[in-house]
Amino acid sequence: MKSEIEADIKFLKQMAAQGRKSPLQGGEHGVLWGGMFTLSALFAYAVVAELISLPSWAIALAFIGPAPIGVLAGQYLNKKYGGTSGGFSFGNKTSAAAWSAVGITIGALYIPVLAAQALGAATINVAYIFGSLQVTVFALYAVAYSTTAQVSGDPKQYLFSGAAIAASVASIFTTGTHDMFLVMAAGLFCSAVIPGYLTRSKHPVAA
Repeated sequence: MKSEIEADIKFLKQMAAQGRKSPLQGGEHGVLWGGMFTLSALFAYAVVAELISLPSWAIALAFIGPAPIGVLAGQYLNKKYGGTSGGFSFGNKTSAAAWSAVGITIGALYIPVLAAQALGAATINVAYIFGSLQVTVFALYAVAYSTTAQVSGDPKQYLFSGAAIAASVASIFTTGTHDMFLVMAAGLFCSAVIPGYLTRSKHPVAA
Protein backbone atom coordinates (compact mmCIF):
# COMPACT_ATOMS: atom_id res chain seq x y z
CA MET A 1 0.00 0.00 0.00
CA LYS A 2 2.79 2.39 0.95
CA SER A 3 4.68 1.64 -2.26
CA GLU A 4 1.55 2.36 -4.31
CA ILE A 5 1.08 5.72 -2.59
CA GLU A 6 4.72 6.61 -3.18
CA ALA A 7 4.37 5.64 -6.83
CA ASP A 8 1.26 7.80 -7.16
CA ILE A 9 3.03 10.77 -5.55
CA LYS A 10 6.01 10.31 -7.85
CA PHE A 11 3.71 10.21 -10.88
CA LEU A 12 1.91 13.38 -9.79
CA LYS A 13 5.23 15.18 -9.28
CA GLN A 14 6.34 14.14 -12.77
CA MET A 15 3.08 15.38 -14.27
CA ALA A 16 3.42 18.69 -12.42
CA ALA A 17 7.00 19.10 -13.62
CA GLN A 18 5.98 18.40 -17.21
CA GLY A 19 3.14 20.89 -16.96
CA ARG A 20 5.43 23.55 -15.53
CA LYS A 21 7.91 23.03 -18.35
CA SER A 22 5.28 23.21 -21.09
CA PRO A 23 6.11 26.10 -23.43
CA LEU A 24 4.11 29.25 -22.91
CA GLN A 25 1.27 29.79 -25.36
CA GLY A 26 -1.34 32.42 -26.12
CA GLY A 27 1.05 35.12 -27.30
CA GLU A 28 -1.16 35.77 -30.31
CA HIS A 29 -3.32 37.86 -27.98
CA GLY A 30 -0.31 40.04 -27.21
CA VAL A 31 0.33 40.50 -30.92
CA LEU A 32 -3.33 41.38 -31.48
CA TRP A 33 -3.79 43.90 -28.67
CA GLY A 34 -0.24 45.21 -28.68
CA GLY A 35 -0.28 45.67 -32.44
CA MET A 36 -3.59 47.54 -32.47
CA PHE A 37 -2.63 49.92 -29.69
CA THR A 38 0.85 50.47 -31.13
CA LEU A 39 -0.90 51.82 -34.21
CA SER A 40 -3.27 53.83 -32.00
CA ALA A 41 -0.31 55.42 -30.21
CA LEU A 42 1.37 56.33 -33.49
CA PHE A 43 -1.90 57.82 -34.73
CA ALA A 44 -2.22 59.83 -31.52
CA TYR A 45 1.31 61.16 -31.96
CA ALA A 46 0.51 62.19 -35.52
CA VAL A 47 -2.55 64.12 -34.29
CA VAL A 48 -0.92 65.94 -31.36
CA ALA A 49 2.20 66.71 -33.40
CA GLU A 50 -0.09 68.10 -36.12
CA LEU A 51 1.28 65.76 -38.75
CA ILE A 52 -2.34 65.17 -39.65
CA SER A 53 -5.15 67.67 -39.08
CA LEU A 54 -7.83 66.07 -36.90
CA PRO A 55 -9.66 67.13 -33.72
CA SER A 56 -8.35 65.86 -30.39
CA TRP A 57 -11.37 63.61 -29.85
CA ALA A 58 -10.06 61.48 -32.70
CA ILE A 59 -7.39 60.26 -30.28
CA ALA A 60 -10.04 58.89 -27.93
CA LEU A 61 -11.71 57.07 -30.82
CA ALA A 62 -8.35 55.63 -31.86
CA PHE A 63 -8.02 53.96 -28.47
CA ILE A 64 -11.68 53.01 -28.00
CA GLY A 65 -12.14 51.59 -31.51
CA PRO A 66 -9.76 48.63 -31.18
CA ALA A 67 -11.54 47.33 -28.05
CA PRO A 68 -14.53 45.62 -29.73
CA ILE A 69 -12.28 44.39 -32.53
CA GLY A 70 -9.90 42.91 -29.98
CA VAL A 71 -12.71 41.21 -28.05
CA LEU A 72 -14.15 39.57 -31.18
CA ALA A 73 -10.75 38.61 -32.59
CA GLY A 74 -9.71 37.31 -29.15
CA GLN A 75 -12.74 35.02 -29.02
CA TYR A 76 -11.81 33.65 -32.42
CA LEU A 77 -8.24 33.02 -31.27
CA ASN A 78 -9.51 31.28 -28.12
CA LYS A 79 -11.60 28.92 -30.24
CA LYS A 80 -8.73 28.28 -32.61
CA TYR A 81 -5.95 27.76 -30.06
CA GLY A 82 -7.68 27.50 -26.67
CA GLY A 83 -7.42 23.74 -26.27
CA THR A 84 -3.94 23.11 -27.61
CA SER A 85 -1.63 20.71 -25.83
CA GLY A 86 0.11 22.34 -22.87
CA GLY A 87 -2.35 25.22 -22.76
CA PHE A 88 -3.72 23.99 -19.43
CA SER A 89 -0.32 23.67 -17.75
CA PHE A 90 0.26 25.52 -14.49
CA GLY A 91 2.53 28.04 -16.17
CA ASN A 92 0.07 28.81 -18.95
CA LYS A 93 -2.94 29.00 -16.63
CA THR A 94 -1.12 31.33 -14.24
CA SER A 95 0.07 33.50 -17.12
CA ALA A 96 -3.47 33.68 -18.53
CA ALA A 97 -4.85 34.66 -15.12
CA ALA A 98 -2.21 37.37 -14.68
CA TRP A 99 -2.85 38.88 -18.10
CA SER A 100 -6.62 38.72 -17.68
CA ALA A 101 -6.23 40.76 -14.49
CA VAL A 102 -3.99 43.23 -16.31
CA GLY A 103 -6.49 43.59 -19.15
CA ILE A 104 -9.43 44.18 -16.81
CA THR A 105 -7.46 46.74 -14.82
CA ILE A 106 -6.38 48.62 -17.94
CA GLY A 107 -9.97 48.73 -19.18
CA ALA A 108 -11.23 49.98 -15.82
CA LEU A 109 -8.61 52.76 -15.86
CA TYR A 110 -8.80 53.86 -19.47
CA ILE A 111 -12.49 53.68 -20.37
CA PRO A 112 -13.62 56.48 -18.00
CA VAL A 113 -10.75 58.71 -19.11
CA LEU A 114 -11.40 58.15 -22.81
CA ALA A 115 -15.12 58.72 -22.32
CA ALA A 116 -14.45 61.95 -20.41
CA GLN A 117 -12.15 63.19 -23.16
CA ALA A 118 -14.64 62.33 -25.91
CA LEU A 119 -17.41 64.17 -24.03
CA GLY A 120 -15.18 67.10 -23.12
CA ALA A 121 -15.78 66.46 -19.44
CA ALA A 122 -12.15 66.04 -18.33
CA THR A 123 -11.22 68.62 -15.68
CA ILE A 124 -7.52 67.75 -15.63
CA ASN A 125 -5.09 68.05 -18.51
CA VAL A 126 -5.72 64.84 -20.44
CA ALA A 127 -2.05 64.55 -21.40
CA TYR A 128 -1.07 64.14 -17.76
CA ILE A 129 -3.88 61.66 -17.15
CA PHE A 130 -2.76 59.57 -20.11
CA GLY A 131 0.84 59.80 -18.97
CA SER A 132 0.01 58.57 -15.48
CA LEU A 133 -2.02 55.68 -16.87
CA GLN A 134 0.78 54.81 -19.27
CA VAL A 135 3.26 54.54 -16.41
CA THR A 136 0.82 52.29 -14.54
CA VAL A 137 0.06 50.06 -17.52
CA PHE A 138 3.69 49.27 -18.27
CA ALA A 139 4.31 48.63 -14.56
CA LEU A 140 1.45 46.10 -14.65
CA TYR A 141 3.05 44.50 -17.70
CA ALA A 142 6.30 44.14 -15.77
CA VAL A 143 4.53 42.42 -12.86
CA ALA A 144 2.68 40.04 -15.19
CA TYR A 145 5.87 39.05 -17.01
CA SER A 146 7.78 38.60 -13.76
CA THR A 147 5.01 36.39 -12.37
CA THR A 148 4.93 34.35 -15.57
CA ALA A 149 8.71 33.94 -15.45
CA GLN A 150 8.61 32.58 -11.91
CA VAL A 151 5.85 30.03 -12.50
CA SER A 152 6.90 28.94 -15.99
CA GLY A 153 10.67 28.87 -15.53
CA ASP A 154 11.07 30.81 -18.80
CA PRO A 155 13.91 33.33 -18.27
CA LYS A 156 12.96 35.31 -21.39
CA GLN A 157 9.96 36.61 -19.47
CA TYR A 158 12.33 38.59 -17.24
CA LEU A 159 13.67 40.36 -20.33
CA PHE A 160 10.14 41.29 -21.33
CA SER A 161 9.52 42.49 -17.77
CA GLY A 162 12.64 44.65 -18.04
CA ALA A 163 11.41 46.14 -21.32
CA ALA A 164 8.10 47.03 -19.66
CA ILE A 165 9.90 48.65 -16.72
CA ALA A 166 12.03 50.68 -19.13
CA ALA A 167 8.87 51.83 -20.93
CA SER A 168 7.28 52.76 -17.61
CA VAL A 169 10.30 54.84 -16.57
CA ALA A 170 10.48 56.51 -19.99
CA SER A 171 6.78 57.32 -19.68
CA ILE A 172 7.45 59.20 -16.45
CA PHE A 173 9.92 61.52 -18.14
CA THR A 174 7.79 62.12 -21.25
CA THR A 175 4.41 62.62 -19.54
CA GLY A 176 2.67 65.69 -20.90
CA THR A 177 4.75 65.77 -24.09
CA HIS A 178 4.06 64.54 -27.59
CA ASP A 179 6.84 62.00 -27.20
CA MET A 180 4.88 60.01 -24.63
CA PHE A 181 2.88 58.50 -27.49
CA LEU A 182 6.09 57.42 -29.22
CA VAL A 183 7.21 55.85 -25.94
CA MET A 184 3.86 54.10 -25.74
CA ALA A 185 4.21 52.74 -29.27
CA ALA A 186 7.78 51.55 -28.71
CA GLY A 187 6.91 50.10 -25.31
CA LEU A 188 3.92 48.17 -26.62
CA PHE A 189 5.88 46.83 -29.56
CA CYS A 190 8.77 45.66 -27.36
CA SER A 191 6.74 44.42 -24.39
CA ALA A 192 3.62 43.07 -26.11
CA VAL A 193 4.05 42.44 -29.84
CA ILE A 194 7.52 40.87 -29.78
CA PRO A 195 6.92 38.72 -26.66
CA GLY A 196 3.52 37.74 -28.04
CA TYR A 197 5.03 36.60 -31.32
CA LEU A 198 7.66 34.53 -29.51
CA THR A 199 5.07 32.79 -27.30
CA ARG A 200 2.27 32.41 -29.84
CA SER A 201 0.41 29.10 -30.02
CA LYS A 202 1.93 27.01 -32.80
CA HIS A 203 -0.89 24.62 -33.67
CA PRO A 204 -4.66 25.18 -33.84
CA VAL A 205 -7.10 22.90 -32.07
CA ALA A 206 -8.10 19.96 -34.23
CA ALA A 207 -11.65 20.25 -35.52
